[in-house]
Amino acid sequence: MARTQNQAENTKSGRQAPKVAPKLATGAGAKAPPKASPDNAETGEANDLYGVVSVLYHALQGAETYGKYVEDARKSGDSELKEFFRECQSEERARADRAKSLLGSRIEADADEADEDEDDEDDDEDEDEDDEET
Repeated sequence: MARTQNQAENTKSGRQAPKVAPKLATGAGAKAPPKASPDNAETGEANDLYGVVSVLYHALQGAETYGKYVEDARKSGDSELKEFFRECQSEERARADRAKSLLGSRIEADADEADEDEDDEDDDEDEDEDDEET
């Protein structure tokens, strides 16, 4: 690969050329990101929990984006579009609220289950200690 004169000058002077981020493939030839495996070994979380977190993230991101569209429509004086984007934003906020609620109840259930498992382990240890004493 041929070096440009700028790169050669930067190397001589001790300066490094700026790094350029690689372009992401888009369009028809782009590959989709890998799908999560059924047991989601990559994250250690169940697919359904991962899905709820993803919906929450995207709903919040969508609501933020629609807020920008509302502002653009307001600046252009298009009240119909402004109202449409507000409705979209409201739907995303409602979706985010529902996802938070679903996520919270599942995290709470997981925590309760973990506490029960911990109590069972403590009981097993107590029984083992009793066996050793006799």
